[in-house]
Amino acid sequence: MTTTPHWITSGKGPGILFIHGAGGNAAVWWQQLAYFSKTHHCVAYDLPGFGRTPKSTPETLDADFSDGALAAMDAAGLEKASIVTQSLGGWAGLRLALRHPDRVERLILGCTMAGIAHPPAMQSFLDSQKKMDARGPASVALGAQLGQTEPAKEYLYQQLGAFNTPFDPAMAQTVFGPQSLIPVERLSEVRCPVIIFAGENDAIWPPSALEGLVPHFPDAHLHIFKGCGHSPYFEIPDEYNSVLGIHLTD
Repeated sequence: MTTTPHWITSGKGPGILFIHGAGGNAAVWWQQLAYFSKTHHCVAYDLPGFGRTPKSTPETLDADFSDGALAAMDAAGLEKASIVTQSLGGWAGLRLALRHPDRVERLILGCTMAGIAHPPAMQSFLDSQKKMDARGPASVALGAQLGQTEPAKEYLYQQLGAFNTPFDPAMAQTVFGPQSLIPVERLSEVRCPVIIFAGENDAIWPPSALEGLVPHFPDAHLHIFKGCGHSPYFEIPDEYNSVLGIHLTD
């Protein structure tokens, strides 16, 4: 990546790097930065083509996933950090852990196949695209209960995503193309502890699509957020922050 991605920061202490999904940008982590900045040095950045970070080309996107994460850490002064990802952010987090293991304390893969060649997760993603309605990504990125109980929060999610430029179909083909996917055999190279978060009612990657990844990592386990959709960090922030806090200190 030729330029440092746009990033925001708050707090002091052990480092956390937050990496958003395709429906958001750095701002979607507002509920986590407010909570963890009391005890940690928190950094969130915009992935290539999201928020205020320039887009990549399909040819450089895979490298830019890890290079952008590393550049954000360097710019913010994070020598080492726990990497907390959501959905598309898992692509960047896993590649950072593989290519720069000395910079990653632990890796949280939130509701994501993380660009791994795992057929159940890939099929689940393809099936989810048929469920999308006029609301766009929010129709599968958030659990149905959020719109019923907190419609203003669902609206906020949609507006945060509206600050992004439209996702280039060529980029999507690159992200999910077989040449970009990481073979499950390579997961044995991940040296840090891995926690896979899943929402019980996730319309994109439910627990059944992700649980098969756990045995391929040297040190990993799955945590399921009950009654939650694809975005527990946004839908149930109090529970999410509490669970994440336990994993950041164990």
